[in-house]
Amino acid sequence: MVSIFRNISILFICGVVITLGQTNQKIEQKSGELEKIKVEIINLENDLKASEENEKKTIKVLEKINHQVHLVNKIIQNLDREEKSIELKINKLSKQIHSLETETKELKLDYAEYIKWLYVNGKEVKWNFLIKSDSFNQAVIRYKYFNYVTEKNEERLANLVIKRKEFEKLSLQLENKNIQKKKLEAEKVEEKNRLSKRELEKSNLIVQLNKNQNNIEKEIDKKRRYEIEIKSRIAKLIEIERERERKLREARFKNKSIEPIVPKVNYAKFENFSELRGKMNWPVASGKVIRKFGENKNKKLKTVTLNYGIDIKSKSNEKVFAVAEGVISVIDWIVGFGSIIIITHKGDYRTVYGHIDNIKVNEGDIVQAGTELGTVNQSLEGNIVHFEIWDERNYKDPQKWLVRK
Repeated sequence: MVSIFRNISILFICGVVITLGQTNQKIEQKSGELEKIKVEIINLENDLKASEENEKKTIKVLEKINHQVHLVNKIIQNLDREEKSIELKINKLSKQIHSLETETKELKLDYAEYIKWLYVNGKEVKWNFLIKSDSFNQAVIRYKYFNYVTEKNEERLANLVIKRKEFEKLSLQLENKNIQKKKLEAEKVEEKNRLSKRELEKSNLIVQLNKNQNNIEKEIDKKRRYEIEIKSRIAKLIEIERERERKLREARFKNKSIEPIVPKVNYAKFENFSELRGKMNWPVASGKVIRKFGENKNKKLKTVTLNYGIDIKSKSNEKVFAVAEGVISVIDWIVGFGSIIIITHKGDYRTVYGHIDNIKVNEGDIVQAGTELGTVNQSLEGNIVHFEIWDERNYKDPQKWLVRK
């Protein structure tokens, strides 16, 4: 019995060590990602302080503020996700502790009854119990039963010890999770205050910059030059997807199985994107196209730029929605376009959403048509959302896909 109890204890402790090791590894990875973002924010903070002295009220300063807003939003999103994860763990731990308390209480009552009985009757009860047997066979059966009862109570005692240790472990975990949650809440308040400050600075700077029409023209021209960045992101996603498919085929060949290997994201089950042409809902509920797809000429600056998508002018804080079912492949920041979101759809189609604020989704999320992605960001031109449609490496005219208003 002692040997069994020792083996159970060793297995229990090993399980705890492995689980804690895996959990700590995940926490360290997430902490590392957040620290990188925080370093970027500090660097931008220092740049902004230097800019305030040297540049004053320029588009370059506005871009730096926009970039910092993007990063702070990203931290808040990460903190929100981590807080929800911790809340789920706290609820799970609380249920486990409650269940353990109930089990422990029942075990204690059973064992207390046994101890009381043993105290009242004494050790002689076993021999009296056997002597009063009607036959030898009955005495053997009674002897076995008595030993069984004694053994069962030893097991109860061993279980009580295990349950107690498990209870202490879970209680400690719960305490740590509550401390983590409070720390996250305080950090979120701090980041939201930072965000509010930057948003106010941004609004005031836009008012100042809008007093000079040339600033708007320069921003438009700058935006077009960075359009190629979006194209590069699309090309990278295509290569990643092809590599993923190659690995799946390789795994299937090695296994020599006729059973299909289910991919991480099964795009085949998504709605058929190609059938949405001419029927697709707009990414915003209201607004009009101020810059069309294709070549756009700026007579004042004497430049010709290529627009891979369309620019839709909308209202302040207008919500931006996914136009079709897909996976959030990229959330990033690009000069001239601010925060962008790229969604991958069935058939290797992708949609791009630029100038997004208050992002509500995370990379890897599966979204439906109509899922809120965020809100339209404020720029020098007003509240503009940039929207593109790609068929692999080919950019398409979104107005031919969107339903006519």
